[in-house]
Amino acid sequence: MGPANARIMVVEDDTSLRDWIEFELGFDGYKVTQAANGLLALQELRRSDPPDLILLDVQMPGMDGYQVSRELQTWPEYAAVPIIFLTARAELSDRLSGFAAGATDYLTKPFKMAELKARISALLRQTERNRSLGRRQESKRASEEMDEAAIIQRTLMACSLGSITSVEVTASCRPARLVGGDLYDVHERSDGRLSIIEADVSGKGLPAAMVTAEVRTMLRETARQIASPAAVLALANHRLYDDLSEVNKFVTVFTAFYSPQHNTLTYANGGHSVVTYSAGGGPATILEPTGLPLGIFPDSGYDEVTLPFGPRDLLVLASDGFAEAHNTAGELWGYDRLLAAINEVAHLSAREIAEHLTAEAARFGQHCEQADDQTLIVLKGKE
Repeated sequence: MGPANARIMVVEDDTSLRDWIEFELGFDGYKVTQAANGLLALQELRRSDPPDLILLDVQMPGMDGYQVSRELQTWPEYAAVPIIFLTARAELSDRLSGFAAGATDYLTKPFKMAELKARISALLRQTERNRSLGRRQESKRASEEMDEAAIIQRTLMACSLGSITSVEVTASCRPARLVGGDLYDVHERSDGRLSIIEADVSGKGLPAAMVTAEVRTMLRETARQIASPAAVLALANHRLYDDLSEVNKFVTVFTAFYSPQHNTLTYANGGHSVVTYSAGGGPATILEPTGLPLGIFPDSGYDEVTLPFGPRDLLVLASDGFAEAHNTAGELWGYDRLLAAINEVAHLSAREIAEHLTAEAARFGQHCEQADDQTLIVLKGKE
């Protein structure tokens, strides 16, 4: 911290000394404020931001420097502000009393201005080093907490897909940052149907991830209890609306129930993209939304659609991070390229399709920062 941006308060009842200090320090570029006694200093400090350093006379009328320093020690925002005591008291006991009262340094009168400036400069450098160390430690803590949050999010999202035998299914999530706002959930219901959910909370990073945890719990539990995808979205929207509105978020959601007994897929789509369906290895078509995203209106209703889903039928849920992948020319990968990539590998297994789409999106945007979370669910009927 240099003189150009360092602020110093001089608390001294000797007007000529106070003015001399202000002139000398101001000439060097410091921003100096004055107070003629301890009471006036505390009044000024209460209504302004803490200075970077305080020069504090000890012997003053009304409230001496020791009392002022002790009072400042009770103010949390002044814990790191260095204080230099200026006093004619030169005995060891006086110095010890000053340090006990909270002094960082102690300079006896009369003093040389060069020595005062040197002490000020040294203390400001030390303060800046301490602040820099504190920032590094805080940054390290924040990084460690984000790493832990990412592990927790991946763990909570993990599904036991290997135990599902009625259909081929694979799922993955690649957040744009350590944590993200996308989520997926695939689980077998008690009635034998397979519940499939993919959702995207608006925004990305930590703010979206904080909302994602609540949304995932609500959707998963609602999908376990209710037999209709449309009713799942309606009830989840009703329960989440107030919280989503309060933080200015919305959630796009696709939820479906696959019935291996009837070879059908019943779905409701709350504004989620991109969702594609291929019948028997034919060309992929986009399944349009059947309602609005969650959090737009408190009483949104949703339609549901039932499709045949037998051998070689294919459902691909790709969050908008795939279509929004961009290259160095600013071009988006887009819906057309995504559909073409799906059609190109529709004959492969669900796992191979997912790997191909992820690789193609990454290749297209390989020299650019990933713009949004990329979440993928691939469901394919067994032959």
